[in-house]
Amino acid sequence: MSAPEEPVATTLDQLASYEGITAIFQAGANADSHHWELRSSVGDLLALTARVHRGGRAAKAMRKVLAVTGMDAGNDVHAELRGAQGRVLARISSLNAAPATVTVDDSAGQRIARSVRDKTLLLRVQHPDAIAVHAANDEVVARLPCEDDGPWSVHDGAGTVVGELLAGTPGPSLAPHWILWMDSKTLLSSATYAASQHLGIRRVTQYTFLPHMGPSGSRKTLPVELVLLPLLAGLTY
Repeated sequence: MSAPEEPVATTLDQLASYEGITAIFQAGANADSHHWELRSSVGDLLALTARVHRGGRAAKAMRKVLAVTGMDAGNDVHAELRGAQGRVLARISSLNAAPATVTVDDSAGQRIARSVRDKTLLLRVQHPDAIAVHAANDEVVARLPCEDDGPWSVHDGAGTVVGELLAGTPGPSLAPHWILWMDSKTLLSSATYAASQHLGIRRVTQYTFLPHMGPSGSRKTLPVELVLLPLLAGLTY
């Protein structure tokens, strides 16, 4: 048996050296082991997420039980982005709120990025649907209009198109197949497992950011907020 593939990134800045970044969802046995992988355009595993739980010992234990049993669908998600040798590159929180936000902090707790998707008080998407990505100083560094099914143009803070985001393979349907209605236990298990898979703005298992080249065919170094865009899209409620 071959050894499991290990991430290679040692810093967040290292992610910016790749020409394109893809976030790929990997389903685990339950919500606690579901995770996202960040891969380069040639398939190298750069980093991956690992679910974590916040609060005291009792609160963490309860949240872990809910995650393992699939009963925490729709709850806030907290995760670490881990690189080479398990190094924590960032800590991420996705809040199912109005607005829906995803925050990214470095390992020392300093803010790196924050994405915002407007929602109503009933947690329904406000139209036209869009995501704004803010830098640590709260400046808007990217806007992603995502009203249609994509690909979506990514604009910088000045409105210039700097790339595009593509959505990939749809995730499992939340409507169980008819044959499952024959067995209520199977139906409940299937529906709970599908609902435990939080798949972002379009419920797909893959998001890819492709930066545009400059006039001379060169590509400037991307800000880390743009590099993280596929992951932000995958974690946004």
